[in-house]
Amino acid sequence: MTTGRSPSAGRGRSLWAVQTLCLLLLVWLALDGAQNLWVGLVFAALGALAGAWLAPGEVYRWRPWRLPGFCLYFLRESLRGGIDVAWRALHPRLPIKPCFECFALDLPAGLPRTLMVSTVSLLPGTLSVSIDDDGALRVHALMPGAFAGVPELQRRIHRLFSLDGRAGGS
Repeated sequence: MTTGRSPSAGRGRSLWAVQTLCLLLLVWLALDGAQNLWVGLVFAALGALAGAWLAPGEVYRWRPWRLPGFCLYFLRESLRGGIDVAWRALHPRLPIKPCFECFALDLPAGLPRTLMVSTVSLLPGTLSVSIDDDGALRVHALMPGAFAGVPELQRRIHRLFSLDGRAGGS
């Protein structure tokens, strides 16, 4: 029985599964420690294999050495977003001017685009609304200036996946 995937796609999924296994195992160690390492290894392997097998379309390998920088950016922007929204909600004049804007995504479908849509909502004052058929991301913002972080987020996701800026990526 064939899966319809090329051998290079199979190698890409295998490498992606190994990367995912390592990441899940690190999360297990951080949360539970090493006392139940074998249990963590089994569940990390099951999760990585299920993800590699079930992921639709092409999988895009992320670069492990770029993950810490992306995580720091993610945490910083999440904190800024929380503080910004809290400040606006508690301010006596409620300084908001809700608006929408569309951004042309040049990220390929799959994990890069999913990461973009998921993390846009954590930028200060922004929320992902939808992706149009033409690949445009519709974003809601509390203030027009909040949109400034969206292109930077896309650039950082390009870097994390070593994409060259086109929807096909490399």
